[in-house]
Amino acid sequence: MTVTKNELVNLICKKVFILDGAMGTELQKRGMPLGVCPEEWCSEHPDVVIDIQRQYIEAGSDAVYTATLGGNSIKLSEYGLGNKTYEINKKLAEISKKAVGSKGFVGGDISTTGKYIEPFGNMSFETAVEVYKEQVKALLDGGVDFFIIETMMDIQEARAALLAVKESCDLPAFVTMTFNEDGRTLTGTDPVTALITLQNLGADAVGCNCSTGPEAMVEIIRQMKPYSKVPLIAKPNAGLPKLVNNKTVFDMSPETFGSFVKPLIEAGVNIIGGCCGTSWEYIKQIKENVSGLTPLLPASCQGSILSSARKTVKIGPSKPITIVGERINPT
Repeated sequence: MTVTKNELVNLICKKVFILDGAMGTELQKRGMPLGVCPEEWCSEHPDVVIDIQRQYIEAGSDAVYTATLGGNSIKLSEYGLGNKTYEINKKLAEISKKAVGSKGFVGGDISTTGKYIEPFGNMSFETAVEVYKEQVKALLDGGVDFFIIETMMDIQEARAALLAVKESCDLPAFVTMTFNEDGRTLTGTDPVTALITLQNLGADAVGCNCSTGPEAMVEIIRQMKPYSKVPLIAKPNAGLPKLVNNKTVFDMSPETFGSFVKPLIEAGVNIIGGCCGTSWEYIKQIKENVSGLTPLLPASCQGSILSSARKTVKIGPSKPITIVGERINPT
């Protein structure tokens, strides 16, 4: 299903746009062994991926993500597959396009490399951009309709991935960060700072996924909404993970998960789906619970806002005189 960037963004502003649910936990249910490379396993078992994604579309998803969460060359190199980055990503994009046909959109899924950008780690920002560009090209050639940069824990890495997309094509680019229980990413960025940074770099939608259940995401979205100039995304887990008999489980029922749909939309969500532990039953609950609900339009910010990687300073007519100085680190 091919549309222009403006057509897709306009569609999202008119209705609650429903994403898919989990891929990893669904693959495990269908026999993917522990310790294998998920991307390689999916490319070798296309029927499993197609079955999962068609169930999501039938349950109400408007879009699915390609099974390429760890498809960058750095992650694939951990399995000795770095030289197959293009081949694997292109094939997985084609599999997802086959799964949805004309019934939905396909988002090219990009996520963390597992390495930190300087100064937290040894990878340069420029290297990260080039790594992501390699994956972006493959997903483009596979026919994706938009890009989703998800489960990002470091705003610098999210920036690198977003720039890789923006410098490679004109398709819509969505970004979702993952926030800890303290309301910040692993490297200390709060929701408003992440939003301001990403939307002003050209992200077409911003939000959060994974890490928490839907209840905690209501507050994150509520914080973002007054400053959002783009649609907001929420893709929560099926509750917080628990360790039972040395196995991670998510025990929030589809019905309980669905009960948070209205609060999320009232807080400002335009795009909603499920992350770890969710399945087509959860998407069905989202579909049922969005009936009759209209998403809030993106806001128009008042005053000026300065943001660095971990802090935001608001300046405006209703604010006192602000001495910025070292409150915003220009690096």
